[in-house]
Amino acid sequence: MIIDTEFESLIPSLTPEEYTGLEASILAEGCRDALIVWNGILLDGHNRYRICKANNISFKTIEKDFASRNEAKLWILQNQLSRRNLNDFQRIELVRKCENAIKEQAKLRQEATRFGGYGNFSTTTGTSRDELGSMAQVSGKTYEHAAEIIDNAPASIIEAVRNNELSINSGYEVTKLPEEAQKEVALRIENGENPKSVVKEVQNRPHVSYNSGNNEWYTPSDYIELARQVMGNIDLDPASSEIANQVVRAERFFTLETDGLKQDWYGNVWLNPPYSSDLIMKFIDKFISELAGINQAIILVNNATETEWFNKLVKYSQALCFPSGRVKFYRPDGSTGAPLQGQALLYYGSQAKKFAKVFISKGWCAFPHGV
Repeated sequence: MIIDTEFESLIPSLTPEEYTGLEASILAEGCRDALIVWNGILLDGHNRYRICKANNISFKTIEKDFASRNEAKLWILQNQLSRRNLNDFQRIELVRKCENAIKEQAKLRQEATRFGGYGNFSTTTGTSRDELGSMAQVSGKTYEHAAEIIDNAPASIIEAVRNNELSINSGYEVTKLPEEAQKEVALRIENGENPKSVVKEVQNRPHVSYNSGNNEWYTPSDYIELARQVMGNIDLDPASSEIANQVVRAERFFTLETDGLKQDWYGNVWLNPPYSSDLIMKFIDKFISELAGINQAIILVNNATETEWFNKLVKYSQALCFPSGRVKFYRPDGSTGAPLQGQALLYYGSQAKKFAKVFISKGWCAFPHGV
């Protein structure tokens, strides 16, 4: 008998151990439980069907009666949700896959109710976040966070959450990291590192200024004071916050809300741009476009010498310094942390020799275009 398995994507996968155990049981005792079908489409028993077909083992079927494909899908959903071996994320995945069917059935039920009937529907659940979460036996917030993981997280993150190697909350936090950090987390998990350890380490890594959350990190005061020695004063910090400016003490600063990318830059500029790949290039391009109004500038970035933005920055810099150790950024609570990568400070202006003389205390300095 040939059976259509088009609904197989709705069925949670067995672990290799579970599949091996099921296969051993069927080979020893045959297929004791009947497969459930509707109009030739398999609704329940996909793994048993695969094993039986591969080993030429006979099986029985039971035909179900549904009015539509959506009703059949919702039966699969309710049947799978009743199983005890599914974790929260797996149940949410099931509901997520059936959301369109749930919404269609809810719409039909609403229309039937309006005209005095109730229809032959298998669910009374609506389609709000809380209602969908209730179907998956979780809160609406948990459902929403898991949906964000399903829709936007790298595959290895989804797999780690599905296998209980990461909590739903931790997986959700990964989706809020810069794209570059998400890719790093995913790659390291794929290479066999512990998911919890990787996520914790990357979350606690400095993501410096131009931030508005609890992971804000700021430039230590000794670097700011050296910059002030070179430039005399700091007129503008275009990627800052209220807390960061308590140390920088720029006469004017722009935050995430006031958006330095949309403002005019001028005078002596201190710039510690956001390090995410989608923003740092924008800030470097903005700096270059504003050179006519800038007297001097000192820019602190990762020493990503292989990147396009770093090479652009070097082209317009008269001097640079590579600190001998990684910069230890700080948090408002006083704790410190250093990125895995080293940093570089680049100078624009007429005081290149002074910059090198002052910053030599932090590492080694050079003049990319000669003195």
